[in-house]
Amino acid sequence: MRLARQGEQLGLLGELFEAARRGDGRAVLVTGSPGTGKSGLLRAFAQEAGRTGALVLNASASPAETDLPSGVVGQLLSGAGPEAERHLRARGPAAGRGTSAREERGDDPAVLHEALRELASDIPVVILVDDVHHMDEASARCLLYVCGRLATSRILLVMSGAPQPCSRPPLSLPLAELLRHPRCEAVPLTTLDSDGVADFLAASSGGAMELPTARRLAPDWHRFTGGNLRLLRGLLDDHRACEPVRPSRPVAGTAFRRGVTGCLRGAGAPAVSAARGLAVLAEASTLTLLARLLETPERAVGPCLDELDAIGLLDGGRLRHEGVRAAVLEELSAEESHRLHTAAGRMLYENGAEPASVARHLVAADTAGGLPGPAWAAEVLAEAARHTMSCGGARQAADFLRAAHRAGGHEEAGLLTMLARAEWESDPAAVIRHLPDLERSLGAGAGAATDTEDAVGLLLWHGRPAGAARALPEPHGPGWPGAPAEALAYVYPGTGTGPFPHGAPGTGREPAEGAAEQRDEAAERVLESIVYDHAPPAPVAAVLSALLHTGETGRVARWCELLAGGDRTRATPARRAVAAAASAVVHGRAGEHDLAAGHAGRALSLLSPGAWGVAIGMPLSAAVLAATRRGAYEEAAARLRVPVPAAMFRTRAGLHYLLARGHYQLAVGRPEAALGDFHACRDLLAGWRLEPQGAAGWSTPAAVALRALRGDDTAPGDPIAGLTDAERRVAVLAAGGCTNRAIAARLYVTTSTVEQHLTRIYRKLRVKSRRDLAELVAARPPARGTGPGAGERSATWDRGAQPPSVLAAEQSRGHQLFQYSGRFVLGCLEGLVQPVLDGE
Repeated sequence: MRLARQGEQLGLLGELFEAARRGDGRAVLVTGSPGTGKSGLLRAFAQEAGRTGALVLNASASPAETDLPSGVVGQLLSGAGPEAERHLRARGPAAGRGTSAREERGDDPAVLHEALRELASDIPVVILVDDVHHMDEASARCLLYVCGRLATSRILLVMSGAPQPCSRPPLSLPLAELLRHPRCEAVPLTTLDSDGVADFLAASSGGAMELPTARRLAPDWHRFTGGNLRLLRGLLDDHRACEPVRPSRPVAGTAFRRGVTGCLRGAGAPAVSAARGLAVLAEASTLTLLARLLETPERAVGPCLDELDAIGLLDGGRLRHEGVRAAVLEELSAEESHRLHTAAGRMLYENGAEPASVARHLVAADTAGGLPGPAWAAEVLAEAARHTMSCGGARQAADFLRAAHRAGGHEEAGLLTMLARAEWESDPAAVIRHLPDLERSLGAGAGAATDTEDAVGLLLWHGRPAGAARALPEPHGPGWPGAPAEALAYVYPGTGTGPFPHGAPGTGREPAEGAAEQRDEAAERVLESIVYDHAPPAPVAAVLSALLHTGETGRVARWCELLAGGDRTRATPARRAVAAAASAVVHGRAGEHDLAAGHAGRALSLLSPGAWGVAIGMPLSAAVLAATRRGAYEEAAARLRVPVPAAMFRTRAGLHYLLARGHYQLAVGRPEAALGDFHACRDLLAGWRLEPQGAAGWSTPAAVALRALRGDDTAPGDPIAGLTDAERRVAVLAAGGCTNRAIAARLYVTTSTVEQHLTRIYRKLRVKSRRDLAELVAARPPARGTGPGAGERSATWDRGAQPPSVLAAEQSRGHQLFQYSGRFVLGCLEGLVQPVLDGE
């Protein structure tokens, strides 16, 4: 592959070679920063010169051989062959002593010059020396002697080397004179501009990419590499490694990082140190801060930045791309990383930087090898976590808080609760390990009211009502949308007495009209704060529940959409999961059971069963009921095999889970198991002194199960028995929420045929809507002993969960729990499922 620019440079070297062939010897110095193509240019020229019949002598200087006398000359002569050896023996001091000619070759530059002239008498000689700035002093003295006598020889000396900024060690005197010799013509190389990058892409594709396409892609590739050829080749290798997928944008991978490392090694130690400082400081980098971090005068740092910029690693004084920064940081040892990040954090703290900027360095230092000693570290980390949480950065806030905890901030009130809440939003399953410590902290009375509310909510969510109850002080003024005490009584009705959100226990009374309106308005305000102000996600369920109780399914759907995808920084897994569960309820109420099942499945996929805690009964009950209504009994059975915590059966979530499972058991012809679930619901409600309301109505399906068990002749017949087989198939699918088009596709008939069947079905069954049809189909008596898995015991009961009738008897000691403030009312999500379980 040859670039247009390389072709021009090869043309210039070719002209100088022709002059040398005619007896007008020349010297050339190709200069450029690491990665600009110096070595590639020398290799290409060596091939062209060799094809003309010239003798090409190659050498490459190395930092490891800078102190090796005549190391470069030795490489040159090793490629000259036995003819050069004979010339040296004939003319050198070794001839009379029997000493090896090569042992004496560096002592007298005239000997080397004479040998080269003798070789050039037959054919032109091309001497190529790469990385000449690392050449040893003896070799430099010899080549300086040769360079001064090129005028009448057929020798072309071509050298390549990096520019000599102040950041590099000084050159030896002979080498400095050689590079400044009047007969030494300079050929400078620089990084490619955007047009040069386009040329590179087109040439590298082997004709697969046309130049217009390459020009369209070139700006992105230039932004990643700065036009450095070594980085471009690395980026191209990473791009090809993605095949058969072809990314639309560059991918900075392993090869790119190797290219960055190679460029830095060629730039010298001072430039490497500057790059490391820039990588550590990142966006906070300035010349003054960088000099302070490196403990180097600014006048010494400037040339290092110039060299990094010439390589193409900088853009606006900072590392140009995150891939470059990652490559630099990757080369840091743990000790060096700890030292630099500790120094950067302290420096930024002393300069009054934002807590988050300081905290990122403290976390990096902690990761590399333990936190620094200053007492302010834990306080800064906690403050940074609060700010980051308010901006939706739960995962980073959790990193800050874990570091603060290790720094000795565990005694700060509320720190553990903040960490638990941050982890609950970013990785909900991770919070489980903190629950024992939260219980102990709450029992000791540590933490502010807000921290207590969050901690109580986490304990309720994960099935620890006793620990939550012990933390509650005497009740005070009522709040909405519910307080920890009210939430405890609502989620775990058996733990206390007193008013409940849906009226007094045992009365079934609804709140007064004015109170309902007030709560509806409050719900809207709280939901707005959740969506727009990064409020904790816990109130989501309670707010959506309140809106659903007012029948505002349209508003709930709108808020669910905002919660799930309006702002990706706020859409944490927990928020999206709760919003998906609420959406499942909304679609279930509309009879759209396919959509309800999809949203319920999404809710379950966003959080693991352990992360859902006792609230897992909510998405599971919605999923089971949607599958049952659609006749997808195997899907419902699979949902019922998901392990659930025993504590769930002490909650309203457990009540609705039992009801959904009972409906499934009834649908698949297991009336005995269904009756057990419905009676368990009866026992729970009796133990809680609650009247069955809405979905809690267990008696009607229990009666159907009982009649099926007794084989009662007075039991009503199948309401759709009078339909034809085709009409029955259409009726069942329509009742399950399928559209006419979906029914037609499933039954392989036309949509008009489905419409005709539905017209006859409505007339025969005397129903007016699909909702009426769904209720009628749901009331069908089961065929005993039929259905998938008939005769099998419930997998959920087999998992060791205690019978609800036993769990319901575990009453708490009667805390006065109703009027207390708080926000964690996740148990209110049970209210969302009530209309679905009624078959609405």
